[in-house]
Amino acid sequence: MLRTASTIYIVLIALTACSQQNWYQGAQSAQTAHCMQEPLSEYEDCIKQTGGNYDSYSEKRENLLQENTVK
Repeated sequence: MLRTASTIYIVLIALTACSQQNWYQGAQSAQTAHCMQEPLSEYEDCIKQTGGNYDSYSEKRENLLQENTVK
């Protein structure tokens, strides 16, 4: 667990100068690495939680931001 957290932390630091898409892809990679350490019975559910592609994420994010701005 500590190793996974360290890996995620290092990935996030390395991506500080990158675009939002690169941040998203880095977070997905870290989550995938975490899933690989899970028992096989939990792997599939874990991978499903990593999300879709960046375009889908970005669209959902923009919609949520617009909803919260309107209020």
